[in-house]
Amino acid sequence: MTPTSSPPRPRHPRCRRRQRGVAAVEAAVLIPVMLVLFTFPVFLARVYWHYTVAQKAAQDAARYLSTVSRQEMRSTTLSAAASNVATAIARTELAELAPEGSSATPIVQCDMRPCGSQAGVVPGTVRVAVTFNMFDTFFGVVDSGRYGLRINADVTMDYAGI
Repeated sequence: MTPTSSPPRPRHPRCRRRQRGVAAVEAAVLIPVMLVLFTFPVFLARVYWHYTVAQKAAQDAARYLSTVSRQEMRSTTLSAAASNVATAIARTELAELAPEGSSATPIVQCDMRPCGSQAGVVPGTVRVAVTFNMFDTFFGVVDSGRYGLRINADVTMDYAGI
């Protein structure tokens, strides 16, 4: 039978005392660095998300406007009403970005003029542009400037009314 042996003792007990708190010091140094490195990819993801939502809002509004009937587009009042509906479509989709998206005002045009400005003319193209400023409200670490980071989405489609 072998006697139970205890674990070997360190030869230098002073070395063990010197190691106390090393993990805390490493964590105190690395955690701020890791947080800064983590915020930039999250900020970029938010920028891409804002741009994607703005682009989809402009595309959906332009798609609606490009399919309005020719009879409606020839009338100044009905064309202006269709323009208001397209603006409402874009604003509804931009509401997902609130509060940043609340300042976005879509620009809706037919042949590079406001829709409904020419009586009896059917447009060849329709355009919806969305522009707004995005701020880093999530972390506040990324400096996006006094006016924020400008997000632009611009969609032009051929008019395909029936």
